[in-house]
Amino acid sequence: MTLTAGMPAAAGSTGSARTSEPRAAAPTDHSGVQGRELVIPAGGAATAIASCPAGRQPSGGGGVRSGKGLFLTGSAPRGNGWEVRFSNKSGVERRGSAFVVCTGQSHTRLADTPLTVPAHGQSVSSFLSCPSGQVPTGGGWEATGSDVVGLRFSSSGNNYHSVVFNNSDAEQSFHAVVLCSAVAHEPRLGSQVTVQPGGEAVATANCDPGQVASGGGSFPSGQAFIGASRPLANGTGWQITAENTTDTPQKVTAQAICTSS
Repeated sequence: MTLTAGMPAAAGSTGSARTSEPRAAAPTDHSGVQGRELVIPAGGAATAIASCPAGRQPSGGGGVRSGKGLFLTGSAPRGNGWEVRFSNKSGVERRGSAFVVCTGQSHTRLADTPLTVPAHGQSVSSFLSCPSGQVPTGGGWEATGSDVVGLRFSSSGNNYHSVVFNNSDAEQSFHAVVLCSAVAHEPRLGSQVTVQPGGEAVATANCDPGQVASGGGSFPSGQAFIGASRPLANGTGWQITAENTTDTPQKVTAQAICTSS
C-alpha cells in the first residue's frame, strides 16, 4: 500500500496506544492519496478534498491537521475522493488536508436520512446497515454548519455508527455515510488511551499481518473530539488524534477496518 506521508503528531501529546513493530504492507489493491494542504485562519473553516486516480474509488478516508484546536466537522466520500471539513478553534493559523484510501474494487455508498442535532452541546447518533452480503470498508458523516464535531465513527458486522456533537448555539443537522463492499473486511480495535483535560492524544489500531486498512475511525467512551483520522504510514492500521476540551479525563480508542484483498 503506497501512502503519502502525513503531518507529524503534535508535540506534547498526552496519551499513546500500544503499537506493534512496523510491518511491510500487504500486496493488496489499496493505495493512499493526501490532498492539498489548506491554510485555515483562526476562527475559520475550510473544506479539503483528496481525489483517487482515474479508474479507482474511495474505500475510506479522513483528514490530518497541524496542531490542536483544529477539529473535523465532516468526513465523507465525495465522488471519486474524500472530503473533510475543518473548524479552527485554536486562536492561531492551522493547516489541514484530506486523505483518501483508493481501490479498484466497487463499493456501495449509503447515507442516512438527515437528523436534527440540538444546540448547546448535544450529541446525536446515526446508524446505517450495509446491504445483505456486504460490510463497511469506511465511512464518516456530513453536517450543516461548522460546529458539528465528530465523536465516533465505527463499524460492527454490517453496521456503521456515527456520533456527532453540536458545539454551536444553533440547531444543526447531520447524517452518517458509509461505503460497503462484498469483499471481506474486519474491524480491529486498538488500545484505549486517556486524553487529559486540555490535551490531545494519538490512538492507533493495527491490522493483522497480511492486511491493510481500507478505512477507520474512533470509538470513544467520553467526549473526546476528533481532530485527525488517517491510515498509518505503511497502511497496516489506522490512527486518530483526539482532543479533550472538558475539565475531566476522557478515553478514546482507534478502529481500523482491515482487509487482505
